[in-house]
Amino acid sequence: MASLSLSILPTGIPAWAIWLGSSLGLLFLLYRWALPKPIPGIKYNPEAVKSIFGDMGAMVKHTKETQELYDWMVAQNLKLQSPIIQLFVRPLGKPWVVITDYREAQDVLVRRTKQFVKSDWFAGVSGGVMPESHIFMKTTERFKRQRRWIQGVMTPTFLNTVAAYHIYHVCTDLMTLWEQKSRLAQGRPFDAAQDINRAALDAIWTIVFGSESSKSITRAQLELYSGNETVDLPASMDAPVKLPSAPYPPAIHAVHTLTQSIETGLKSPIPWLAHWALRQTKGMKEAFRSKDIFIGEEIAKSLRRSSGQSKDAEVTCAIDDMLRKEISLAEKENREAALHTTSIYDEILSLLIAAHDTTSTAISWMLKFMADNQDVQKKLREELRASYPDAAKERRPPTIREITNITAHYRDAVMEEVFRCSQTEAAISRTAVEDTQILGHHIPKGTEVFFMSNGPSTHSPAFHIDESLRTPACSAAKDHLAWTWDPKTMAVFDPERWLSVNESGQKVFNPANGPLLTFGLGERGCYGRRMAYTEMRVFLTLIIWTYSLEKCPEELSGYRAIDKLVHAPQQCYIRPVKL
Repeated sequence: MASLSLSILPTGIPAWAIWLGSSLGLLFLLYRWALPKPIPGIKYNPEAVKSIFGDMGAMVKHTKETQELYDWMVAQNLKLQSPIIQLFVRPLGKPWVVITDYREAQDVLVRRTKQFVKSDWFAGVSGGVMPESHIFMKTTERFKRQRRWIQGVMTPTFLNTVAAYHIYHVCTDLMTLWEQKSRLAQGRPFDAAQDINRAALDAIWTIVFGSESSKSITRAQLELYSGNETVDLPASMDAPVKLPSAPYPPAIHAVHTLTQSIETGLKSPIPWLAHWALRQTKGMKEAFRSKDIFIGEEIAKSLRRSSGQSKDAEVTCAIDDMLRKEISLAEKENREAALHTTSIYDEILSLLIAAHDTTSTAISWMLKFMADNQDVQKKLREELRASYPDAAKERRPPTIREITNITAHYRDAVMEEVFRCSQTEAAISRTAVEDTQILGHHIPKGTEVFFMSNGPSTHSPAFHIDESLRTPACSAAKDHLAWTWDPKTMAVFDPERWLSVNESGQKVFNPANGPLLTFGLGERGCYGRRMAYTEMRVFLTLIIWTYSLEKCPEELSGYRAIDKLVHAPQQCYIRPVKL
């Protein structure tokens, strides 16, 4: 009886029942506490706030089914019919705020850089690969110092005399490679995505390290195909031919592995944790090891080249210019040059990754646009023949000097439209570092804000926004953004939208004709933009000059994408006919 009385309270309720009730009550309170907390006034999916996982389930389901993320994000703006929404994709985390309005993006990215800084989310997605690269840093003195290391690489002199030269020679190799692949395919389509990716990697490799360090994978492919007389061909002329691939050299394989790893973080609700787990694998550890070894070897080669040279000696590759700048800075600051440091290694790696992956993706989209828009391809080819009459007369491709020195306005318009429609960077993200407002809504400190380049105001009619909700500076700039594009055709590939008539009645390229967010805006916009344009100009000119890109079957011409470091096409088949 004594033991029984201890388990019964005066009320007659067993202790275990009270304990269970208290535990359930506590769990309920924890559950309520863990539910998403909407920012007042900003639209959201009502069902998302009923689960601690918020929108995460819907997002993960979509990315698994389609391999895309950013189209799902902008679809929520359309679903909720608002230029500003919030998404709950991180349990216990702040919501993401998603903006689909170019004017607001420009205002924040150009004029409000003290309130919105480089995104913490972006650093979590990609920063594990090259954590000390300047592209992930806030705009501090260290950021400015490291950016000075690559300052010379983006000058017109370097781009036109060093970078363009390397790009041109790699692209001529690619033209020969496609001649061999077309011979083997006998008129059937073949996948060109890997060819473009390898050629772009060859180009940036020689730009960064110089010709003597070239491990050309395009030429390795060419040697492989040159030795083949035949391959297995499908019966249908519309079926794609599968052609063998040459293996990557170890150093290039390491860069490729590190680049592909970024996709893991992008599609995870906790990107830094997902990428950390991946970095513990044997393959990733080996990739990092190989990366450090080959960059160290290239730095040693560069120092040997510069030994005994004057400070004004001609620069022939990016690494020589970078190390020269660091040595000069160190002398001015009376310190040792930081040559074999993580910072230098990460800046070199970021050049290799960012410069090849983004540009190769845009070129891949270009091939699709040209094949599917035969009128544009024909007009472009006619302009190129007229712009380079000596080359046309002599039945040869334009030289690199001709390509860089002679303006072709329609070609520049095609390039701009390729960058716009490819949506290579479909979202620009920033982190609020103080409590502030966007479009009249409170944005708490620490909120991630995404400015979309794939939806309303850039590729479809803009949402109506009351002018009083914008900042005074944004309203004052309104007249400078008075574009005349037909909102109903903004999604259509049309290079003519980038041409204006000048005082002489000539159609000239005008980059201010419409919105373009692909490279970001402002001080923290893409620093490699000029390099991307240089590479696209060379590739576009030589490809259209050398080949007619015939349309592929519909089943090989889809426009679905895969979101990783870039927004890349899932299909990139071509059927080139040599001219």
